Amino acid sequence: MKKLLIIGANPETISLIEKAKLMGIKTYVTDYNKITYAKKFADVPCNVDGMDVDGLVELVKSENIDGVLVGVAEALIPSYCKVCEILNYPCFASMDQFEIMISKDNFKNTCRKYNVPVVPEFSIDNLDAVEYPVVVKPVDSSSSKGISICQNREELDVAIEKALSFSVRKKLLIEKYMSGLEVIIYYVIQNGNPVMVAMCDRYTSKEQKGITQLPSAYIFPSKHMERYKNEVDEKVKNMLRGMNVENGVLFLQSFIEDGSVYIYEPGFRLNGAQEHMIVSELTGIDTKELLINYALNGKMSDKDINTLADPYFHGAWACKLSPLVKEGKISCISGIDKIRRFNGVVAVNPNYENGDIVAGLGTQRQMAANIFIVAPTPELLKERVDAVISEFKVTGENGDNMLLLPFDTEIINTEY
Repeated sequence: MKKLLIIGANPETISLIEKAKLMGIKTYVTDYNKITYAKKFADVPCNVDGMDVDGLVELVKSENIDGVLVGVAEALIPSYCKVCEILNYPCFASMDQFEIMISKDNFKNTCRKYNVPVVPEFSIDNLDAVEYPVVVKPVDSSSSKGISICQNREELDVAIEKALSFSVRKKLLIEKYMSGLEVIIYYVIQNGNPVMVAMCDRYTSKEQKGITQLPSAYIFPSKHMERYKNEVDEKVKNMLRGMNVENGVLFLQSFIEDGSVYIYEPGFRLNGAQEHMIVSELTGIDTKELLINYALNGKMSDKDINTLADPYFHGAWACKLSPLVKEGKISCISGIDKIRRFNGVVAVNPNYENGDIVAGLGTQRQMAANIFIVAPTPELLKERVDAVISEFKVTGENGDNMLLLPFDTEIINTEY
């Protein structure tokens, strides 16, 4: 039996662990936190800090582990790369490539080099020229940490300090606030060939004012697919080829503003939002399996991903529903078991258990669960999403509803 070490044990990693086990692989999952939820799913839970390269190497050697893979935590990518280099194990990218992808400023500069459109920004050296509103963010953090929306100079000064406190490199970006629809584009790179496998529209909650808007639903396929494919797709592929990316999975977060596409951030790893569950269900392209294969064999698949890919999902529709929860202590999460039996529900992946405390206003810690729903028509998709929303409940200590307002499913009727 092959052995795989997965670095990082946040809840979003559980589907990766379960996939490896289904493939007949013995899973070792490590994290500094001894009680991290995902460790419960591992064959062998380990307590080596994901930043401790020497400790990780020793763990691999002592347990005769055959391959190493990072989960969804971007901060652990450098450790993953160094461990693979020391052990001469397959790593799906070089450190130079990762440094472009995990640093927002490096990524945007690379995009400009290949004429890939990016969100406009303002120089921190000339704050008097800033046009509000703007978004301030660290160049090297993820999961919405350290991000602020600013309407004036006073808020900007506070936001700069906040962003710097979340940045290891002590650098930040001041970007134009984009009010258009967010879209996310997904690629698989196989043997140097980038393949677009999906694109969705990301709908955010407007209920919490003055902080980063969090996603409540993702709808596939995007209504802006043709525009993206015509204007941007080939430029992105040229960029990936120019970076000599040979293998891996990539998602690009973007805006549609005034009829144009503006990319603002990449993720060169498995997506913590787990939309790979939908792509796998509707196309047969399972990025979890591809990355596991690469970690153990140095090859993603014997199949040509390009022949499987169809970002239109062969006419099907899908929603990744992310019920958002307020800060506080959870008394009871209900409805999950029933929802799992609903027609069209691919998976329900909760991020919390009863008794857990939600902390992290304006970050992805406010996502109570990720629920993946598919349907043959938009009309049936709306019906199925409505059924899930009505069943999913999160109750606080005092019997209060902890959920924010749900995604407005009328959008499916009117936009798709």
